[in-house]
Amino acid sequence: MKFFIKIALIVIIFLIVTFVLLGVAQKIFNFDIGEILTGYFGGTKLKNVRVNVGQEVATPVFEIASLEIFYPKVLTMIEASKNEWWKLNIGTVFVIIEYDTFIKLGVHDPHSIKMERIENTVYVDESSIIIELLDTKLNNFHHVKTFTSNPLVMNKNSEEYILDSINLMEGELIKKMKENGKANFEYAKKNFMDNYGNLCKSMGLEVVWR
Repeated sequence: MKFFIKIALIVIIFLIVTFVLLGVAQKIFNFDIGEILTGYFGGTKLKNVRVNVGQEVATPVFEIASLEIFYPKVLTMIEASKNEWWKLNIGTVFVIIEYDTFIKLGVHDPHSIKMERIENTVYVDESSIIIELLDTKLNNFHHVKTFTSNPLVMNKNSEEYILDSINLMEGELIKKMKENGKANFEYAKKNFMDNYGNLCKSMGLEVVWR
């Protein structure tokens, strides 16, 4: 029985030493044992992409944009945690990117605005004008810098972190706009009312807000 316990301990120690040596070798010679094993023994590889486009569904949309906001050169830092102990790849990867942000505010459903025309006067219910976030876009991405929390962390695949984070960044932008962008929504509403008043005036009509 003791003999088998000694054999088991030797095997365990051998495996631990092997993993440590492989991790050190990957750091020194900058290779990935997972990629090498995949190359020899096979694995999942992207061979082709086929897109099947179904029947088109077109929905008519009538919306009025009253304010467009542009934030150029926004800086964001993405943090990716690494915990691959078998590669001695433990720590955090920091990726700094720069991009432009475009936001559009306006009335999503103009038919919801309550109005009444009596002769050459148009009476509009101001409270029925609801300004919403119509569109947000993040584009012109530029990878500024990548660094790690310690020298042992591999900092490959920075582009994957950026792609995975786009939806999170857009969601955070929408959240901040709704929480802290009250002045922009108020200005968009005022701009809508001014534009509507000028449009009616050009047609010989007078607008009364109520």
